[in-house]
Amino acid sequence: MKRLLACGLIAWALVAVPALALAANSTDTERDILITFDNSGARASPTAGAAPYRFRKRYEVTSAVRRVSAAVAKEHKLVAVDHWPIRSLSVYCFVYRVPNGIDRELVIARLSDDPRVESVQLLQKFETHTDGVSAYNDPYARMQHGLQLLGLKSAHQHSTGLGVRIAIIDSHADTEHEDLKGRIRRIEVFSGNDVSADSQHGTAVASVIGARSNNALGIVGVAPHATLDVLVSCWHEHDGVVCDSFSLAKALDRMLDDPPDVLNLSLTGPEDGLVGRLLRKAVAAGVVIVASQPSGRASANSFPASMDGVIGVATSVDDGDAAIRERGASLFAPGEQIMVAVPDNRYDFRSGSSLAAAHVSGVIALILSVSPDETTQTLKDILRQSQVDSGAALSVNAHVAIQLAHSAPGRAASH
Repeated sequence: MKRLLACGLIAWALVAVPALALAANSTDTERDILITFDNSGARASPTAGAAPYRFRKRYEVTSAVRRVSAAVAKEHKLVAVDHWPIRSLSVYCFVYRVPNGIDRELVIARLSDDPRVESVQLLQKFETHTDGVSAYNDPYARMQHGLQLLGLKSAHQHSTGLGVRIAIIDSHADTEHEDLKGRIRRIEVFSGNDVSADSQHGTAVASVIGARSNNALGIVGVAPHATLDVLVSCWHEHDGVVCDSFSLAKALDRMLDDPPDVLNLSLTGPEDGLVGRLLRKAVAAGVVIVASQPSGRASANSFPASMDGVIGVATSVDDGDAAIRERGASLFAPGEQIMVAVPDNRYDFRSGSSLAAAHVSGVIALILSVSPDETTQTLKDILRQSQVDSGAALSVNAHVAIQLAHSAPGRAASH
């Protein structure tokens, strides 16, 4: 059964028009036109098909339409492509192809004055405008609601994080995962030998930041062309993943030997003197530090997000400015029911501000890739201004952030 979406309404059966030989199986918006003919005299009769179709009606084409449509096609050298009855308008709709070398607009103008023709127009194309992710062939992309909140489809037209290096201090990551293989430049371990290794959290965070895109596998990373370093400082303990001052200090000290552009710290804890001193060294070295903001009101465990010079990120919320005042955070990103990579080429949903921070680390990489001289404070201002309340959640928006970086006075030369 053929159907013609451009003619709009569904009929139960396609009526054969013996006088016409259909010349093509698909329409062409560059060459085709739509013509309707008055079909008000058509009769309806039950179909002879099996259930559940036997009681539906078939609308016939009148002999007048058969005669007139054939004559019009012959006079204007039109080739029939498809046809369909539109019952609600009492017309029969034809798609005709105008041959090469004949002016389609001129044909339409002539047919508009033909009293035999009920209507004539171009065959036109329509597009949906959902902020979808059709630009990606990754099978789980449509399940990544964070991509839409971040405006990532549009952002990736301008930047994918190329040339930016992100250090991730976290638990282990599965470097052989199909979405991370070849994405992690180096991995070093600073957690103790006698701890229970964990690859769940580190793999999830790394995938949100930098999973490959358009590889027909899994998910889309925010900055799929950024370079990733993983410094393993955390491990599994009881029901969670933890680090300590010593493991973090070792990793930070190693990081300072070769400072990255961005440091992702998807962790929270009490204020720590040694770790704080090392983070201030990183800030002085020009590293942009992103840390997760704990949920709920600001607490004693809001470090290192609470530090000056660190960009703290909380999970996207749906109550706007009131939530910012309530939770003591100024930046929000997706963190609820986020599709992530987990070890052994698997994927799952995870929630938490760890993933919100990972999203923002990726967004910063997108900005730095096109505007590399931005300071931490400027980046924080850009991200704050980029926040969009979609009606469902408040979140930074990567596309808006890149536009803001481009449009700021005095920055055009660096792009």
